[in-house]
Formats: sequence, C-alpha cells, structure tokens
Amino acid sequence: MTTMIKSSLKLLFRAKAFWFFLLIVPFLSTLMLRSKMDSSMAYVTGFEQKVQELAGADEKVAYYGGKGEYLLKVYDASNSTLSNYLLDKTAKTGMILVMRADITSEVKDGVLDESFIDDRLAFDGEEDRMGAVLVIAPDFDELVLNGEASKAVTLYALSDDERTEAVEGTLGLQLSKMESLKDYAAMYSDKETDKALIKMLEKADENLPKKELVSISGSGKEALTKEQTNMKTNIGYSFVFLTLAYVFCGIFVAYNAITEQKNGVTVRVDLSGTSQASYFVAKFVTVFVTTVLVTAFAVLYSFIMGVDDFGMERFKYYLLVFLMGLIFGSISMLIGILAGDVMSSTIAAFTIWCMSSLLSGMYFPIKYTTVGLKILSSIMPQKWFIDAVEMIFVKDNNVFVMIICVTVAYILAILSIGALGLKMKRTEEWGTN
Repeated sequence: MTTMIKSSLKLLFRAKAFWFFLLIVPFLSTLMLRSKMDSSMAYVTGFEQKVQELAGADEKVAYYGGKGEYLLKVYDASNSTLSNYLLDKTAKTGMILVMRADITSEVKDGVLDESFIDDRLAFDGEEDRMGAVLVIAPDFDELVLNGEASKAVTLYALSDDERTEAVEGTLGLQLSKMESLKDYAAMYSDKETDKALIKMLEKADENLPKKELVSISGSGKEALTKEQTNMKTNIGYSFVFLTLAYVFCGIFVAYNAITEQKNGVTVRVDLSGTSQASYFVAKFVTVFVTTVLVTAFAVLYSFIMGVDDFGMERFKYYLLVFLMGLIFGSISMLIGILAGDVMSSTIAAFTIWCMSSLLSGMYFPIKYTTVGLKILSSIMPQKWFIDAVEMIFVKDNNVFVMIICVTVAYILAILSIGALGLKMKRTEEWGTN
C-alpha cells in the first residue's frame, strides 16, 4: 500500500494543473477572508424597530420588505421634534417598517408643492411596492398644537393589505395623545410648547406596560451579531474557493487511478493479492495527503497576509476546513474512479461543487426557502460546516462532536461505496474478458 501511495503522489506532483489548485486557489480563499462585506441584511430575522432613513424620495423601499413586513413610506416635510416622535412610536409597534424620506427641501415659503406629492404617489404606485404612504405637513407642530392634528398628516393606502387599518389606528392613537396633552404643555411653557409636550408624552409612555421580546428556545439557535454575520458570510465564500481546490485535487487522484486502470496496473494489483478495498484506501490516503497540503498552504497564506480575524480560534477554523476538504476530495475521487473517464468525472465533480455550494447556504441564507430545498440542503456537506461556524460563534460546545460524526459518516459511506463499486467493476471487466 505504501508503494501505491508514493507512486500516486509522484504522479500528482508532476501535473502542472495540480499546482494551480494547490497554490493559487488557497490564496484566493484567503483573500475572501480579508474582504470586508456587510451582508447582515440578508440574514436578519426581523427588522430594527426604528425609523429607517432613505437617501432620497426617489429611493425604492420594496427591497427592504423581503420577509413580509408592512412598509410605510413617509414623506416628511416637517422633520420636527413632534413628527420624529410620531414616527418613532409608530416604528416601535414592531409591525410597521417605517422608511422616511426627508423632503423639507421641497417646502417653499412654508408650503409643500402638491404636484410633487402627486408625482411621488404615481411613481410609488407603479414602480415600487409598499403598504401605504404617509405625508407629514410642513407645519405639523403648529397644526397639532392648534388642535388640528387630523390635518397634520395624510395617509395614502397603496395596497389592499388589511394591516393598513392597524396603521391608521396607531397613527390616530399617537395624534390623539398629542392633542390631549397639548393644553397642559402650553400651561408649562409658552415659547417651547413642543418640547414641553414631548416631555409629557415621554412621561406618559413610562407608565405604559413594558414590551418584552422573548426568544423561544425551540428556535435552536442564538442570534449572531452583525459582525459575526458578516464574518460568517466571508467564511462561506472562503469555503467555496477551498472546496473547489479539494474537489479538483480529488479529480487528479482519480485521473491517476483511471490511467492505472487503462494501463493494466489494477490487473497487476489483483494478481499481487492486494484487495480492491486496499487499493481504494491507498487512493483515499493520497487524498488525505493532498488535503493536508492544501490546508497547510491556506494556513501559510493567512499568516503571510496577516489574516487573524476568523471569529474563532485559527486552529478551529482550519480544522473545519480540513475535514470539509477530506469529504470533498474523497467524493470527487470516488466519482472519477467509478466513472472511469476523466471528462465525465470532471464535469460531474464540478457540477456537485456548484450545486452543493448553491444549496448549502454559503452564498445566501436558505432559511426562507421551501421545505424541499431545506431537506436537499441537509444532504450537502458544506451546510453542516457553515452551521458549525455559527455554533462556534455562539459557543456551542457540541459543535466538534457533531462535525466529526458528520465527517466520519461521509467518509465511511464513500469508502464503502468505492470499495463495492471497484469490486463490481473489476468483476464485470473479468467477466467481459
């Protein structure tokens, strides 16, 4: 077996393409770790209960409501203390995603051009998607303090969402609170009635029951911070590149095995009394060595390029990388040996790499996909490793027990299928001959 392993390694090192996947691809993977990406919005399970500021009135809001949130686009021509309070309380209901566009620049001599609002409503109704549009008048504070709160805001429903009634109720409640306290605020302050009113409103809010958010333990996972979410995304992209290196290193091992089959080497192995299982194990050991080499170069590049922020200990990260590489190198080797054709095995291995990376959740979260895709994702090895990254982030002590069991299960399945497949293939060849 030792002789077969040495022979396989010598043939590998003679292949120029092998050095590309050994040296260049781990370098690209390390570059992905160095990149600073902000992908937290893709993984967020809810939305922040605060007013989201838009860059301008032209910005579309449909992209912010991908999980069914009620979108309320606000054209704020006042941007005053009281209008900010109204929007803040509306956002904190937990049901409404408030997106504000500051349009105070459109106010001329204290008047907002109605044609501007008409144009915006036409655009929002045809080119965007939201539940409703709220327009806040330029003289919002004055109207509220004069008891004309109903004229201070205008709500335009742009959908048949039944939650619009709840939005109307929320706005009406806050405006009625302002009207009920405005006279008391005027008694305490003649010049800064708005500030006095805000203090009274905040004092009244303190007496309300406190809302408490409870995370159900059945969800199975603790929430990641924004930094951890971004790091998880970087690690996912890094895994994609490294997986490509491991897959093609396994293909090179399979190529040598295919060449040996065509040159009659496997026949001489049979005649020497070596079992097909031993032959396959020798190829697996070769994959093991190449996996160690690829991982070693990845570690080396991390030191050279000064990458030390993995969100976990360096050893833990590269242990995950190594175990994942062992699985994929073995899978591609298995496909190549059983296929017996370099082109077919390369296409098959590359397809498996593409589809498994896509369905594992390394490019985008799959928690909002269909049940069928989630089940299919559970078959992909990368899915377990990207979950292991999250478990390490939240300090789950069971992570390595889980990941080692997964690795052993995949390896045993690959070795069993490979040994059985080779035996059947050799039996068929002997029968044909």
